[in-house]
Amino acid sequence: MPFIFADTEIKGLIVAQAHQYNDDRGLYQKTYEREAFLDAGICCEFTEASDIYSTKGALRGLHYQERYSQAKLIHVISGTLFDVALDLRKGSETFGKYHSELLSASENKLIYIPEGFAHGFITLSDSAIFSYQCSGKYDPASCGGILWNDPGLNIPWPLKKYGIHNVICTDKDKNWPTLEQYCIQHHQ
Repeated sequence: MPFIFADTEIKGLIVAQAHQYNDDRGLYQKTYEREAFLDAGICCEFTEASDIYSTKGALRGLHYQERYSQAKLIHVISGTLFDVALDLRKGSETFGKYHSELLSASENKLIYIPEGFAHGFITLSDSAIFSYQCSGKYDPASCGGILWNDPGLNIPWPLKKYGIHNVICTDKDKNWPTLEQYCIQHHQ
């Protein structure tokens, strides 16, 4: 099956189906092919690749970089995640809107998140391996975040449905500003 690309309600944010081939030997899966992505309008250059190993209830986000915003291409290798991308692009028609997606290894979905978004996820399965590629470079000095459970955003994190009673996250992730506070700080 070739790559299949689908636009979302947020311009530039794309959900794709990975290229895959299944036979008696197992599964071959391709998560990136430059030409196919260019044909879909995704023309960034990926410069970093990382894997995250997570346990149930582990949350990261909603993170962004001010100075060196990074585009991301995300997929789940094993397990299930709830993934959120929040539009922080100045002048965007969908500024402050988010897209959420349930990502599981069995569905072979990819999410392309352009530069200018805050991103976060929570692990819903007992464990998960989450892989992503980024454009640009990681710059700890310009990292920021939006509060993951901001009541103004009202993101439907499926905690109860997956039996998550205790969210595991850093003190930073518990104390990021709300989107409203972010807008005041950034004069938006």
